Amino acid sequence: MKKIVFFLMYSFIVLSIYTLGTTRENEQLSIALNTQYANSISDASQKLGELEDAVKKSLLFENNKSSSKEREDIWRLSSDIKSSIAMLPVDESFSTSWMNYLGRLGNYAKESTEQGNPNEYYEVMQRAADNLTELSSEWKVATKGMLTGNLSINHWEKKLRDSPEGKENWSKMGQSVMEYTETVFPLTASESDAQKKKNLSGIKEDKIAEEEAIEKFKQLFPNVSNDLIVVDKSRKGSPYPFYHLRFAENSAIGYIDITQRGGHVLSYLVERRMGKPTKSYEELEQFAEQFLKQADYTDLVLEEARENDIAWHYVFVRVHPENGAKVFSDPIHMKMAKDNGEVLGLDASEYIRKEKLASQPIRKVDWQQFFRPDVEVMDEQLAYVEDRQMQQRLAHYLTVVSDAERSETYKIIIDTDTLEVITTEKQ
Repeated sequence: MKKIVFFLMYSFIVLSIYTLGTTRENEQLSIALNTQYANSISDASQKLGELEDAVKKSLLFENNKSSSKEREDIWRLSSDIKSSIAMLPVDESFSTSWMNYLGRLGNYAKESTEQGNPNEYYEVMQRAADNLTELSSEWKVATKGMLTGNLSINHWEKKLRDSPEGKENWSKMGQSVMEYTETVFPLTASESDAQKKKNLSGIKEDKIAEEEAIEKFKQLFPNVSNDLIVVDKSRKGSPYPFYHLRFAENSAIGYIDITQRGGHVLSYLVERRMGKPTKSYEELEQFAEQFLKQADYTDLVLEEARENDIAWHYVFVRVHPENGAKVFSDPIHMKMAKDNGEVLGLDASEYIRKEKLASQPIRKVDWQQFFRPDVEVMDEQLAYVEDRQMQQRLAHYLTVVSDAERSETYKIIIDTDTLEVITTEKQ
């Protein structure tokens, strides 16, 4: 009897120590995410003011070149704010509209530097300046009280999304930005089609139940504990309905979003302490490819890889079955841990929105006549890319080297039918 009592007391003490350690680790992760959210809001607030100033400064000059610095600032700040907003669990309707507006604003400023009617630019940017002034005020109201550093993750989510006050603020801002976009940058026909694709309106598959979403999660991530799974549905009015599954295991917390139609993985993210790197690049690439096959993503090829201290980041793109062309608008991004080969993050939202690709003739080209004599084509592939009209075009995807005084490498994309140079990038 004494042995049993001793064993029970010992088990209780061990369990208490384990629970206390796990709780502290989760609290530390919560603090880290809290700090990350606060920094993102602070950064967005600061750069929103800078963006407003840059827009107003660009209106001081009569010709395009005189305001080239300000226009470049508009493009840069728009991109920076998009990155900050992307780090926050804000209302989807607001973030989608806001990302769209910022992208249009930045691209318009950059493209109109070399070409464009100055009077048209003044009219567009004057309206944009007025919009940003109003949005800055609404942003201050929506984020009031979020920079104290004393909020838990649950409180953050309530403040950002779940409280009646928060819903009203974000809903109001989302509606405002939609109105700004429609009045300043009306959609063209091709852009309207692109928007339908972003909203996943083309997915006609059957809906899956919540239990099926959980089974999908267990199948893809069998090593993650399934004891602490919380399942939420996307809120009414979201661009597309999905299941949001949150989980915790020891010192790790994370989530996975799975579409209700078809059960496609939109995104996956896990936050945890990282150990010392033990896996090689080749091993991690193999792990990533095995995972994609397990998830039924079988028509992909690795396009890009980059690393930091704790992980390798891979970009896979879809390959068109008819001509073997890479579809750059249909990528999957993956983040693989160097310490144990675990999938730390995945974003397949663009891949599951698959582009509709039209047939297109491929004209024969003599590259020796197309380029100057000191330019050599090192690699030639086919790829689908988006042109300025947001239409998918089949293109020659070339790697060329200039044999001038300094040998330099460029990626050049050329339309297979019109032979228009879509883009030229120095490597």
